[in-house]
Amino acid sequence: MHPNCVASVTKAAGRALSASEIKRIDDRMNETMRRLARKDPKAWMAKPVDQRVLEAAQLAMQDIRAEAARKVQNAQRQVLATVDTSNRIAALKSSMDVGQSRALVEDMNNTSLYIDGIKKQYTGGLMDLISAAGSMQGAGIGRKALMALFDAQNPQMTKDLVAEIFANGKGGTGNKIAADGAKAWLETIETMRARFNAAGGDVGKLDYGYLPQPHDSGRIRDAGPNKWAAKTIGLLDRSQYLREDGSRMNDAEVMDLLRGAHETLATEGLNKQEPGAFKGPGARANRGSDSRVLHFKDGEAYLAYNREFGLGSMYDAMISHIGGLSKNIGLVERMGPNPNQQFRLQQDLAERMDNGLKRSFGHKPQTYWDILSGTAGTPASARVAAVGQHIRNIQTMGKLAGAVISSITDIGTIAVTTGYNKLPYWDMLKNTITAGGKEAKEFANAHGMVADSMINDLNRWQGEHIANNWSGRLANSTMRLSLMNAWTDTLRRGFSMTMQAGLGKLSGKTWAQLSEWDRSHLGRKGITEADWAVVNQAQLTDYRGQKMLTPEAIAASGDPRANEVTAKILGFITDESEYAVINPDLATRAWSTAGALQSGKAVGEIGRSVMQFKSFPIAMISRHWRRLLEGDRGLDGAPLLANKAAYTAALLLTTTALGAIAFQTKQMLQGKDPVDMTTGKFWSRAAAQGGGAGFVADILFSDTTQDRGQTDSISRLLLGPSWGSLADIYELTKGNIDEALAGKDTHVGAEALKFAKGHLPYINL
Repeated sequence: MHPNCVASVTKAAGRALSASEIKRIDDRMNETMRRLARKDPKAWMAKPVDQRVLEAAQLAMQDIRAEAARKVQNAQRQVLATVDTSNRIAALKSSMDVGQSRALVEDMNNTSLYIDGIKKQYTGGLMDLISAAGSMQGAGIGRKALMALFDAQNPQMTKDLVAEIFANGKGGTGNKIAADGAKAWLETIETMRARFNAAGGDVGKLDYGYLPQPHDSGRIRDAGPNKWAAKTIGLLDRSQYLREDGSRMNDAEVMDLLRGAHETLATEGLNKQEPGAFKGPGARANRGSDSRVLHFKDGEAYLAYNREFGLGSMYDAMISHIGGLSKNIGLVERMGPNPNQQFRLQQDLAERMDNGLKRSFGHKPQTYWDILSGTAGTPASARVAAVGQHIRNIQTMGKLAGAVISSITDIGTIAVTTGYNKLPYWDMLKNTITAGGKEAKEFANAHGMVADSMINDLNRWQGEHIANNWSGRLANSTMRLSLMNAWTDTLRRGFSMTMQAGLGKLSGKTWAQLSEWDRSHLGRKGITEADWAVVNQAQLTDYRGQKMLTPEAIAASGDPRANEVTAKILGFITDESEYAVINPDLATRAWSTAGALQSGKAVGEIGRSVMQFKSFPIAMISRHWRRLLEGDRGLDGAPLLANKAAYTAALLLTTTALGAIAFQTKQMLQGKDPVDMTTGKFWSRAAAQGGGAGFVADILFSDTTQDRGQTDSISRLLLGPSWGSLADIYELTKGNIDEALAGKDTHVGAEALKFAKGHLPYINL
């Protein structure tokens, strides 16, 4: 900054300014001048220097005033959110008759449902994008096979889609599918951006179509600053890189800028952290407020960079962006612009009121918060996380190819959940039978019931998202060919549609007219009397003679709170569908991440490997066993299955009987004789197979062979499949060498074949 300017700024401030303050002011002025220059570089360059400085100063002053006003508004929002959060926790504490710590955890669980509802709501608007991503238009036979088996992209469709997005839907590709997909994407993210900002966020809008840029820090780090900058500079839109006077930066200046960006990307932002400074996340309302450094000249340049330095596919990045925005919106709307501050406050209150924080399902509130806020899932090291994920993906592809046989027990949990929600069994059966058809799929997807597999969400079995890398593609492909995806999607879709129809019938009743049970059931999922008043105004959607409560039905009410209520209703439906066809809840995710250990750290990856495949039995305990133990709580209008004895009988009888069928089926598929069904041991195994007794029963009733002792079998079950693989490798190598030296038969060929069978895709389909 010019000395005269420093003197003027100091005089205006009325005090001496530090060097860092002077630098921040100078940086802000320079950025503001460059921002003004980008609007019309020629006109900006034609203005005198004093005029440019004056206009930049005026705009900077407006920005500062707007930021100050937003800070005041967000402080007010935070106070109101504190009142709302405290009231929600108090209501849960009263209705559930639990302590403050447990009520806090339940509120976080409801916030998780709210976030899921937001994600479902907006993913439902992306059907044209998902159709474009899966379109085989113009693809050859080989490419179609790759797309069907491995989620490979259609290169021409991807190229056209990116071109349309960068051009804000006016790319002129002539590809209607791509144009419609781009329009769906742009409209959805703009709607979400506006909603986030309305809740206190600060995310600007680019003058070209936005696409998220996933960076592979490992590849960027390996390339080094000079090589990375040299490969990137030719892909950039140089009109975005201007000096303060409006002239374009030369190559040397842009290279310097890129070298600075390289350090941030290669270290995943660690270079910006001051030693000793607090490293907790800032206000979530400020997420997305940072300026973008890389501006690609067109879609082809974006794709070229992604091939060289990207992480996963473009579609992965887009869906992840929707998930991230949903989380940000949900947390800010529920807990205020600074959710971390809100959690710390509520946790302190819980600690004081409970005389120390209490555990819920084995974990303290902090564990649940680390899962909910995303702290546990944000890799400390992308490379370490990738290695751990590859190992778990290999276990998935080798050991879950026959999981659809085990999933026959879903019929039991879906029947129990239908009765618990007082839904008609016949309607559930009818909707489930038709749910696999094209018409039902299109209806469900368009109305917020998007199938998990459509967005590669296989966390039911894996415990986390399977990334679009080589092992992830093989795992996804194996699960798809096993018909696991089709089975799960169909059952969950059929149940969700039955829930929408059931809520449609209830929507005609006021809150006071609902039974005591219904009010309690809705209230526990965070749906209040005020929310239900909005539902009463919904214009129900007709589907095959059934009146459905859909997002569009709620939006048609015209109520200003329609978006909030939609998220709650979709979250409620999604949660109940995941009781019906079991999916991990927040409590299960706490266990499956070994207590919210951070991804990308050795201990976190080991913990996830130990807990792999345990999500299903843990979710059975977390969901159904806890629901069973609560009973009907003496409420009027409770269904028969809210009775503890009835729920126990229904759950154990159905899952055990279906577990017996699954167990015998797997015996025969493995070339073995059916097991004698007259023994107690058989029915113990059937109960374990059905999930009702959890993985503890797997340990207690595990079958041991002559070459594997009970201790070995139990350790494999307790420490996870990766430990078992490590033990098998040891036996294949050191164990067989020792046996050979001792003159014993090694059976190395049979053991190697068995090992390969348990780790290769498709073999066990």
